[in-house]
Amino acid sequence: MNRLAHRTLAALSVCCSVAFAQNNQPNAGRPLAPAAGAIEFNPKPFRVESMGLTISLPKDANASSTSIGAQSALEIIGPDNLWYVAARIVESGDLKLSLAEVAETNLRTQFGDGVLMVGNVGSSGATLLERVQNLQVGTLPAERFYVLGPQDGKDAKKVRIVYGVTFIKLGPGRFAYFETSMGEPQFEKARPQIEATVATAQFADKPALEAAQRALFDAGAKFLEGVDEAKLRAVIADSQETWWRLYVPAKTGADADAKELGYRRIRMFVGKRGQIDPKRDPKSFRGADNDEGFLVQVDVRALLGDNNEILTDSQGMFFLSLDRSQETWALTTRVRDGKSDKTSDEIGHRIGNQIKLKKADGRDATLLVPDKTYVSRMETFVLHRLLVLSRLTTEFAFNTYSSETELVDIRRESVEQPADKPGIYRITSRLGEGTQPQIATLKQNGDLLFADLGSGVRIEPTSKDQLLRLWKSKGLPLD
Repeated sequence: MNRLAHRTLAALSVCCSVAFAQNNQPNAGRPLAPAAGAIEFNPKPFRVESMGLTISLPKDANASSTSIGAQSALEIIGPDNLWYVAARIVESGDLKLSLAEVAETNLRTQFGDGVLMVGNVGSSGATLLERVQNLQVGTLPAERFYVLGPQDGKDAKKVRIVYGVTFIKLGPGRFAYFETSMGEPQFEKARPQIEATVATAQFADKPALEAAQRALFDAGAKFLEGVDEAKLRAVIADSQETWWRLYVPAKTGADADAKELGYRRIRMFVGKRGQIDPKRDPKSFRGADNDEGFLVQVDVRALLGDNNEILTDSQGMFFLSLDRSQETWALTTRVRDGKSDKTSDEIGHRIGNQIKLKKADGRDATLLVPDKTYVSRMETFVLHRLLVLSRLTTEFAFNTYSSETELVDIRRESVEQPADKPGIYRITSRLGEGTQPQIATLKQNGDLLFADLGSGVRIEPTSKDQLLRLWKSKGLPLD
């Protein structure tokens, strides 16, 4: 399915010559980027909880992070796509492994055989531009090198790539890698931005990080123990059909001046598994089609692109068995962009802790989910209401499947009841690693008043008639 469409559905749910240093001598304990103050950073740092990493980004840079099992990674795209950095944490069973050994092993992969001296060309055809040891990132020891990739043997005019790595020793056998690449002509401009960015990296202590994550998952597991058929029936009865407006409010506060981004309709009901295909005749249901459970239908229209030139329509049908042990879902997305008109589908089934996925392009996958902290696709649409009704004001972590990443992500929820706003709850959500926090404001019965999704985007309840009038008045597509 189109990644833009997935992001929308998720939001609507709640990356010449250059003069180089000519020495290879250690510079004892010097900071990684003494000129960091010359780079303008975003005021709010970027966090990757699963890595225990907090890092500042240059203005106009973008970052995202992913997690696969216990492995997490951060990707940063510099301003104007000038440079790229990928960060990860690597652990070794050899607790005596030194920073120099880690750096040299990686450097040899790029350089090949030969004497590791600045200016030398290795057997790979790469040139060592710089290797600096005894650096520091905060109080942590670090080392860095840059290598100029080999010349293209078939095209001498092809731009050569500069590859660099900064290694940071976090503890015995534990290292952070910051790998970067860019075209040779961009190196001189990109280098100070990259080094200043890496210099801002801060890492949490591993035992403290693991303890904090365990506490959040324990809270999530305890909460889910209390979610049963009766509670799900109650929240569905309270929700029924709702309409939602997604937009960027105008400075004037007038609806007429706001930028419309999309809308959604959500229907919740108790029914049969076979109803995930609304076109099927119930008389044709057989076997598991007749299983009773909870269903959520989500219809989304989104306007993408700077000039609303991309029209996306998505429908998701999500089924959960009464005992929560099984689920089925079907997603269909149509993306129209000029003459391009593409449709994609995803079907998912879960029995116990095993998810089987089937894509329209023929790709199949099987994923395993945690037994105690997994929240079904259907339950993600009622999770905030359930959290408010529990009256638990704390932080939680859950696992959920994401169609965007095609992975089981970590979802974090922080529930507050502001002392100055009786009867009002505020929930801050992170739907995956590196995602922007979404802040929802709800009534004490779990009804959503509005939610701020980041970057100035807001979602709030409305009605079908109000949406029709608003979109007609703005000449927006309704067919």
